[in-house]
Amino acid sequence: MTLSKFNPLAWTYLGHPFYQNDWYYLIGLFLLILVVFSIGLVLESSRDLGSSTIAPKKGKTKASKWLATPLGFFFYLNRSTIISWLLADGVIALMYGSIYGDIDTFVSSNKLISQMFANDSATLINSFTALIMVVTTAISLVMPLVVVHKVQSETNKERLGYLLVQRVSRLKVYYSSLILSLFFGTLAILMNGFCLGIAATSSMQANNGKFITTCIKASLNQWPLVCLFVGLMLLSLSLPIFVGWLVYGLLGYSFCVTYFAVLLDLPKWMTHTSLFNVLAKMPMEKFDLMSFAILTGIGILAMLLGGILYTRKEIV
Repeated sequence: MTLSKFNPLAWTYLGHPFYQNDWYYLIGLFLLILVVFSIGLVLESSRDLGSSTIAPKKGKTKASKWLATPLGFFFYLNRSTIISWLLADGVIALMYGSIYGDIDTFVSSNKLISQMFANDSATLINSFTALIMVVTTAISLVMPLVVVHKVQSETNKERLGYLLVQRVSRLKVYYSSLILSLFFGTLAILMNGFCLGIAATSSMQANNGKFITTCIKASLNQWPLVCLFVGLMLLSLSLPIFVGWLVYGLLGYSFCVTYFAVLLDLPKWMTHTSLFNVLAKMPMEKFDLMSFAILTGIGILAMLLGGILYTRKEIV
């Protein structure tokens, strides 16, 4: 409570509205808004039009060897997206992992509830873990799709043509985006499993280190989805622009169907249309090698077909 007094975002509830009505926090928040607004006006009036208040840092006169490669160049274009998304994935996984302590407290809150879940407490945690894996995987999949779609956006802005007229071939551009999206997509789901397991084991009373391995295995079980969606997005580079947005739509549809299936009482045939329901829901279910291999194979096939079509695509 003491530290929250230094946080302006906490002043709204520290005033205890309708209870104590402490106006000091509200007045302080209003004064802070005036001060920040006044500083913003002064800075806005003192800067030149089209420039920032702080002078931009001068760039290097020569590019590094890494930046001169197609892989390094595309990483440079997507570095802010990749780093920010990885950090967000880790934080979200840690937030979900902290909920396990509440589940543990709920089960052990009284004798009646403990007896009710005496045999099913592990099943309850595994079911919750399987659902959280769907949520974190869906969030992680957005980042590699954005990385691949960056090629399409650069093409639409007629910037990529200047790169392709030099020694860089279409295949180098294609495989650079493929390597980046697959590598960081895999890293994202690994971070989800690790961060979820770390937060869960630290919040539960029975601290079991094996649960971290369980979460990592469950996250790696989602890897074929990374392979599949990356392959579909790469394939869309050679197709009309709206196909790329359909891939985003497919991801959103699959997530909503799986996440809201019970809440909306969706029919079983509809839940089977979600790609998240094709794979086994680990750790609640056992690993299914057949579905894992089929989705991975379709993803690899889409990547190869996309590479063939992209080499024949006319780029301005």
